[in-house]
Amino acid sequence: MRTSHLAIRKMIAEQKSKLTNEQIFASPQYASYLTDIAEGITKRYKRSSKVKTYWDERPEAGIACTDNRVIQVNTGNCLTQSFPTRTLMADSLLGIVGHECGHILYTDFTMLTTYNQALTGGRFYPNEPEELSVEQDKSLKEILDGFEAEDEAVIMAVSQIAHNLINIMEDVYIEGRMCDAFPGSIRSGILLNNLRFAEDMDSVQEQITKGHQDVFIIVNLLIQYAKTGDLNNLGGYKGKYLDAVYECIPYIDDGAYDDDARVRYDAANHILLNLWPFMESFVEKIREDIKNGTNEAEADLNSQMAGSSQMPSGKGKAAPGTGKSKFDPSSVLEEQDYLQEVLDYEAGRIALEKTEEINEDGDGGISRSTDYAGAGYVSKAAEDMERIMSQLAEESVYEAYEEELTEELQEEADKIRYGNAHRGMHVHVNRMSYVDNTCMEAYRKVAPPLLLVSKRLQKQISQMLKDFKEGGKLDNLPMGKRINARTLFRNDGKIFYKLRLPNDHPDIAVVVLNDESGSMCSCNRITYARAASIILYDFCRGLDIPVAVYGHTEETDVELYAYAEFDSIDNKDKYRMMDMSARGGNRDGAALRYAAERLMTRPEEIKLLIIISDGQPAGTGYYGTEAEADLRGIKKEYSAKGIQLFAAAIGSDKQNIQRIYGDGFLDITNLEKLPVNLGKLIITQVKNKYAA
Repeated sequence: MRTSHLAIRKMIAEQKSKLTNEQIFASPQYASYLTDIAEGITKRYKRSSKVKTYWDERPEAGIACTDNRVIQVNTGNCLTQSFPTRTLMADSLLGIVGHECGHILYTDFTMLTTYNQALTGGRFYPNEPEELSVEQDKSLKEILDGFEAEDEAVIMAVSQIAHNLINIMEDVYIEGRMCDAFPGSIRSGILLNNLRFAEDMDSVQEQITKGHQDVFIIVNLLIQYAKTGDLNNLGGYKGKYLDAVYECIPYIDDGAYDDDARVRYDAANHILLNLWPFMESFVEKIREDIKNGTNEAEADLNSQMAGSSQMPSGKGKAAPGTGKSKFDPSSVLEEQDYLQEVLDYEAGRIALEKTEEINEDGDGGISRSTDYAGAGYVSKAAEDMERIMSQLAEESVYEAYEEELTEELQEEADKIRYGNAHRGMHVHVNRMSYVDNTCMEAYRKVAPPLLLVSKRLQKQISQMLKDFKEGGKLDNLPMGKRINARTLFRNDGKIFYKLRLPNDHPDIAVVVLNDESGSMCSCNRITYARAASIILYDFCRGLDIPVAVYGHTEETDVELYAYAEFDSIDNKDKYRMMDMSARGGNRDGAALRYAAERLMTRPEEIKLLIIISDGQPAGTGYYGTEAEADLRGIKKEYSAKGIQLFAAAIGSDKQNIQRIYGDGFLDITNLEKLPVNLGKLIITQVKNKYAA
């Protein structure tokens, strides 16, 4: 299967234009990109983190959460998808990841757990609120009475509202720390999300009209204030809800910017006392739920509360810090004004108005500025988005190409006549169209020392192949028309030489066939086979020698694994070889015929077929002397057709290999010796072809 790179480029461009938001943002590639961002943030503090993405467009779906190591991000969340461009969506997701990294770095999960457990146990943490107003003191006594009576409705209501209050201040705190530490795209993303979040929240009057519970209205207003420093009061409401909010704001300001989490817990406790007079209906709703076995109060909480991000549930410690945070909230508000202008600009078009004239005020003329530095709204996320989209489109096209290649390989396999020994057997070709990151990581771990062996082998052979390609004198031949007088002293008769014209040289094609039977797991045979295949593949690629690498086993069918193919274009064959493993039986004859036939399709003059096996054919009804005779017959048949077949032996397998295939075998027990052994083999084959 062949295609031009120009055609591939065109297909990639077309695929890129068809990518959907889900294909981009929920892809493993984008998750890897966000993981790189998170790792860069948290490793500064010697933490490790990973980002996993998924897609859920439901309005009630969550946005993100973390267990203090893994960050789960719903890239299809309504907040992110509300932005009009993919660049802004990418900025939004960076802000979300930055927010969750803030929890990993700065939230004290142990203290948070202690606070929640204390409230659900009917007591305040770190201590009972002090320095109370008359109203707060009254609320405290009523709550404590409920705790003492073990009133489940009171305890649940207090715990749930307090948890939301802690979320509000914890979010402001960690976002402040993140904006201070990472003033670039992370800061912009966080602020962008806060603006959009606040925009989508109902005004005071809208919440009243919808019949929201009193305490939820106040908490929602506190969230608005915490996110943007302002309140959505378009209806001009004046009344008890705003009065309660203004009483709570000083506690928000004191607690949200202090590095000591206990200050936030104490602030939440004081705010809770202010909200207690508004919690009566919520408590009664919970009481009814307990009596009736329903969850209506929780449903109201989820539907009516704007809420803050999902707090992490894991355990850990906050990053070290002393005193007040260095973060200045006024600087955030200044940048919010600018981001709001961007949102206003990108949200839509200005409505058409009927006008009477054009204003011509001004002096006219043209001027220019040479010190203009740009608008400042340049996000690296836009470049990253473009790179990821190109990568996704490229991988999609390559994957489709590899699937077509697999189909073509299967068609070729179906056409082969495998002989009487394999009558009725079906040969099934397997090839990974998509290569997982685990294969790439595994290859990078094992490859370096193997590639050094390959480079030594390339160095040994490359000059000889270069000489053949460029032409010149081929010396020390056992026969010929020209005698080299300087070699007349030799006793082996290699006294002839031959002149070759430039470009008049034999090309080479190589196929490596690996036995993947269960017995290959013994004595690390499959490990040697995989390592030798990596060396041979890299050697051939380094010298522009066409190469294919296969594995085979027998389950119900003969299973062939096409790791490296002559016509592959995605440059991931080296990673596919990491999937090589010991599996089931081995019907060597069928696999050998397939590999030989693949090599027969090549136009190169020298065709080398290297078999890596333990020399024990063991398929269903295919074993013993008859199976070995079948293999000898196949070798003889394809040797007559010009294929040079060599079997690689590992340790004690040499006797089996020699008995089946004769003297043409390689010993790969010591991979360090492979360059010498394989080098001699190739040199011999090339010289024989020249001497012919």
